[in-house]
Amino acid sequence: MAILTSSDQSVQKRRCPLGKDPVIIGRHPDCDIHIDDGSVSRHHAQVTFSGGQYYLQDLNSRNGTFLNNQQIHHPIKLLDQSEIRICEITLTFSLGDVVPESVRNPRPTVEHDSQANPASSVMLEDFEESSASVMSQFDIPSHHSRTHNHIGAEEKLQALTKITHALSETVERDEVLAKILDFLFDLFTEADRGFVILKSEDGRLEPLGVKTRRPGTEEMIRISRTIINKVIENKRPVISSDAATDDRFDMSQSIVDFRIRSIMCAPLINSKDEAIGVIQLDTLKQSIAFKEEDLETLVTVAMQASLAIQKSDLFLESKRAQSMRADLELAHELQQRFLPQHQPETCEFDFFSYYRPMQQVGGDYFDYILLAGNRIGIIVADVVGHGIAAALLMAKVSAESRFALATSTTAVEAISKMNNSLSGMQIDRFVTLVLGILDLETNQMTIVNAGHMPPIIRKSANGEIVQVAMKESGLPLGITDEYEYESVNVELAPGDIMVMYTDGINEAMNAEGNQLTTEKMIKEMKEGQAKTPESVGKLLCDVVARHAGREPAIDDMCLVCIGRHAATLVRTP
Repeated sequence: MAILTSSDQSVQKRRCPLGKDPVIIGRHPDCDIHIDDGSVSRHHAQVTFSGGQYYLQDLNSRNGTFLNNQQIHHPIKLLDQSEIRICEITLTFSLGDVVPESVRNPRPTVEHDSQANPASSVMLEDFEESSASVMSQFDIPSHHSRTHNHIGAEEKLQALTKITHALSETVERDEVLAKILDFLFDLFTEADRGFVILKSEDGRLEPLGVKTRRPGTEEMIRISRTIINKVIENKRPVISSDAATDDRFDMSQSIVDFRIRSIMCAPLINSKDEAIGVIQLDTLKQSIAFKEEDLETLVTVAMQASLAIQKSDLFLESKRAQSMRADLELAHELQQRFLPQHQPETCEFDFFSYYRPMQQVGGDYFDYILLAGNRIGIIVADVVGHGIAAALLMAKVSAESRFALATSTTAVEAISKMNNSLSGMQIDRFVTLVLGILDLETNQMTIVNAGHMPPIIRKSANGEIVQVAMKESGLPLGITDEYEYESVNVELAPGDIMVMYTDGINEAMNAEGNQLTTEKMIKEMKEGQAKTPESVGKLLCDVVARHAGREPAIDDMCLVCIGRHAATLVRTP
C-alpha cells in the first residue's frame, strides 16, 4: 500500500496510508492530513488514485504545492520516493510492496535534445552496496601539490586547455556548471548523462548541474547517493566499466531503467583539500566502457572545475557584500532622516546634539518634538543592542514617541502609552529612554526616566552639578505593560545647562579596558570653561575621544545639551 509520511511536528498524522479515495491535505481539522501551520491553506492539496496511478493536485492554495521542488499547476503523477512540499512542510510519497508496474517503473515521456535538465529533476537515492570487484579507485593529488595527469589523446589535452581558459573567465556559478558539462560532453562523446552535485552549507547534496545527450530520459532522474557519499568521504574517484554487473549498483532503479553500462565519478576538491561535491558521467552504450585514463582526465577537469566553483562562490559573496554595503548606506541615510535636521529655535534656550552609531546604523535615538502650549518634547533613547535590529526598533520608537506625545496631556501618560505599545510587540528587546518636556513659558522641565541614565544639570549660580530623575527612574520600555512611571519637575535658571546622553558616552572604553564613567564627565563639566550647550557638548565629545584614543567604539553614542541663556544687564539712560 502506498503511504505519505512526514517527520514535521506540525503534521498531525505523520503516516497516512493511501487507498483509492482522495486524500486531502490542509490546515482544516477535517482534512485527512491536518497540518497545523498558518501558512498552509485550509484545503491545500490532494492525492488521488486513477487508472492505477497516484496523482498530486494543488487546490488553488495561497502558497502553492511543490513536487520535488517544482511548483505544480495541474494534476501530476507521483513516483516512488517523490517529495511533496507544502510551505515549509515536506511529505514523502512511498509505494508499497504491491503496486502497478506502470507506477513503480514509468516509461520515459519527456525528450531531451542534449540540453541541461533542471537540477530539481534529479533524485538522489540510497542503494545497498557490497564489495565491488569491477569498481576501480585511485588517489588524486591535492591542489597544493598537484601534477598534471598524462592524457594520451592530443585532442583531449587541447580540450583541457580550452576548458581551463574558459573557466578562468567565468564567474557566475550557473554558467560555470553549464560550461563544465558542455566541455565534458565534447570531451567524452560516449557519455550520455552528466551531473555536477555540490554539498550545501548544511551538508546536503544538491544536484545543481544536469545534462543528457539523447532523448528518452524520464522526467525524474535517479542516481546513487551512496556512491556520491563514498567519493566525497574518501576524496577518491571511482569508475565502473559495467554498472549492470557491478555489485555496488545492485538493484539500482536508475541502472535498470536506463540500462547504464559504465559510470565514473570524481570528487571536487577545493583549495583546502575539502571535498565540496562530485562530477559524475555515465553511458548507456553496451559496447563502450570508460577506462582509467578517462577517469584521470575527469579528475583533471574536476580539479579545474572545483577552483572555478570556488571563484564563483567568492564572486557571489563579494556581490552579496557589495549589496549589503549599499543597503546599509541607504539605511544609514534613512536613519539620519529620522533624527532632527535642525535645532529648535527659541528666544530663551539653545540646543546642541551629537549622534554617532557604532556601525552604519544604530539603536540610539534623540528627537525634538514641538508640542501645543509653547512646549518642546526632548527625547534621548537607547535600544538594547546595536546594528540593524536595533535600528529597526529605533524607527518604531520614533513613530511611537511622536504619536504618544501628540495624544497625551502629560509626560507620564506619553511614556505609559509608549511602554504599553512596545510591550505588546512581545520581542526580546527593551528600550531605555528619558523624556523631558520643556515649557517655554515657565522655563520648567518635566522629566520622566524609563531606566535611562539620569540627566546632568550644571547650575550657573554656584557651579553645582546634579543628576535629576534618579530616584524616579522606572523600568525600561517594553518589559511589562501597565507600569506606573513617575515624573520630576526642575526649573532651568539663566545659564543652566542640562545634558542628556546614552551609555555609549559614559561607558566608552580605552585601550586598558577602563570606562570613561559619569563621574569623569561631571568632573570635566565642573572644571571646564564651557558656558554654552554647544561648548559643553563639544567638550564632552573631546573627552570621549581623548579617553578612547584609537580604540573602536563599543556602542552607539548620543548626546543632547539644552541651555538657558545667561541673564544680561540692561543699561538705562
